[in-house]
Amino acid sequence: MKESRYTSFIRNLTQDALFFVFLLGVLTVYRIAFLILFRDALAAETTGQDIALTLWYGLRISLKTAGACVLPSFMLATLLQAVCVKWKGTAFRFGWACFVLLVLSILFQSRIPYYHEFHNAFGPFMFNTFHDDVGAIVTTAIQEYNAVWHTLGAIVCAVLWIWLCRKWFNWLTDRLSRPLLRVKRPWIAVTIICILLVPFAVFVRKGGSFTFNGSIYWKNAARMNQHILNEAIVDDIQAVYRASRIYKQLRKSTAAVKVDDVREAAARLMGRTAYAEDTLLPLLERRAKGIQGPKPDHIFVIIGETYMMWPLLEKYKDYPLAAGMRRLLKRPDAVLVKQFLPASTGTMFGVTSVTLGIPELNLFASSRPTARTPYETSLTWQLKKQGYKARFFYGGYPSWNEVGSFVQNQEMEGKFVTDFEGTQGVWGVPDREFLQGVSGFISEAPSVNVILTSSNHPPYRVDMTREPDLPTVEDLNKLLPPEVSARELTAARMWHFMYADHYLANFIEEILAKYPNSLFIITGDHADRWTIESSPSNYERTAVPLIVIGKLAQTLRLPKQIAGSHMDIAATVLEMILPKGTPYYALGHNMFAPTNEIPLGVAAYYWITPQEIGSVTGDTQPLPGSTATLTKEELKKVRQRVKDIQTVAAWRVLKGIELTNK
Repeated sequence: MKESRYTSFIRNLTQDALFFVFLLGVLTVYRIAFLILFRDALAAETTGQDIALTLWYGLRISLKTAGACVLPSFMLATLLQAVCVKWKGTAFRFGWACFVLLVLSILFQSRIPYYHEFHNAFGPFMFNTFHDDVGAIVTTAIQEYNAVWHTLGAIVCAVLWIWLCRKWFNWLTDRLSRPLLRVKRPWIAVTIICILLVPFAVFVRKGGSFTFNGSIYWKNAARMNQHILNEAIVDDIQAVYRASRIYKQLRKSTAAVKVDDVREAAARLMGRTAYAEDTLLPLLERRAKGIQGPKPDHIFVIIGETYMMWPLLEKYKDYPLAAGMRRLLKRPDAVLVKQFLPASTGTMFGVTSVTLGIPELNLFASSRPTARTPYETSLTWQLKKQGYKARFFYGGYPSWNEVGSFVQNQEMEGKFVTDFEGTQGVWGVPDREFLQGVSGFISEAPSVNVILTSSNHPPYRVDMTREPDLPTVEDLNKLLPPEVSARELTAARMWHFMYADHYLANFIEEILAKYPNSLFIITGDHADRWTIESSPSNYERTAVPLIVIGKLAQTLRLPKQIAGSHMDIAATVLEMILPKGTPYYALGHNMFAPTNEIPLGVAAYYWITPQEIGSVTGDTQPLPGSTATLTKEELKKVRQRVKDIQTVAAWRVLKGIELTNK
């Protein structure tokens, strides 16, 4: 090797090493900054050893991040210049370093509001963004989450890091490379370096270990006893990677579903050894048991924007967030199901799961060709055949997630923003005016009405001055425990939840006064947004309520064990409405019927039973107040049922009702 070629190789390799160490330093600084910013979420008993272990585990997993970021520099600067001497490897590396440092700064600034909202350092929900109303999301990010200031902060941080990085290179490159440049046999030095690079790459790839069992990666990084510490371990690049892997895992497991897999799943769900039919209809067909009670004149299926379960829990009874629904739950004709999950983490997923009676696996069922005609499992379509007028009410825009087209394809009459009076905001007409408008469309003719509210959503711009009867944001702020951070934002969120709850309860009472023979099914589109707990359980983060109000609710005999999800609403309502022996189609189950199986609610990322909640990543947690847990055999059966239901649903969404190899 010529001297000039060897010199450039050593200098470039030295800068790669310096870049690697510098990135580890940047990631560690951001990790410490994250813990400082969210220090209020740390448990009071957190010790210095806990913080040290968090930083140590974080450093190990960041070896993978730093290695991945340095690899392009090594390949396209160091090795390329070793072959092409005229190539400006140093210049390329610095340009690449500038890009990486900018990305890291943007991700860190994005993590701050994201964690405030979701209690996670990025999650799979982020990849659904561009299927949503991008304009509204951008507006929300600017108005509610200070996107402009966070962007400026990212730029300032990136400029500072870039300046330090240049100083770092200039100060140490010559000092560290000089000993290697003095060797008399360069080829021996290069050989030794190449040999050492192999175990070093393995060590970095496995997160500070040479074996798989000793490695650390996103699946086994949760090694602390606090959620905030576990999220601090995972740096921003690893957090995005984790989110993408979970998202892709779900998409891959469903998008590539095969007809033989569907047949096997259908057979297990029916308790058969084989499923030979060429359609899913036999699996989906049910016969109504015929619950005794008055057939309702009107059915209202209300999907409340971010209407979470935790404000209804006993531990939060002193907060007025859900005062309206708590008042209604005191009625003799009201039932609350607490062990209940939303379809996923997005509003449209909740809409499709509730109306179509299937689990929404983030496959965007509403925009698939299979949704251009009514699903046989559709709640509204089946009730329409029973003489009910089917309508969909939303105070927002029909262009949002193409919901207008979806509603039309499912043979529902759609009512949107222009059909209601009131000031139009980012997400449409506020709930007060919207629900007042909905009541005006109800007449004597029997109807089934799917209602989607929208005010309990960032950027939280409901005019608070027009609500003198509600507690103020200042009143709510005083109720918050001292350890709650971002108090004004949290109080504003609480106020909007309270506002939505207040007018939803008023709407229900108004309709019942005018049409007492009505049935209300109330749930939330999703949770997973915010809590006032610093380290909420998976249940508090994800669960939504299922509330049934009406004369029919008084006829229900609740089973001792109950659990469900959005996909089960259709089967539950149809069993309440249809005469005995009437055929209907559903993939979900009637939650109020006794069963020999473990009651189960299936969602995209979680499942729930009366005892515990589990996630697709494999971990489980007992529900609040629950002491019983599933046995290993029961857990195995539950996970298989979840997989089977999702397999069948994926085929129905992607391929249709027929089972063919096409």
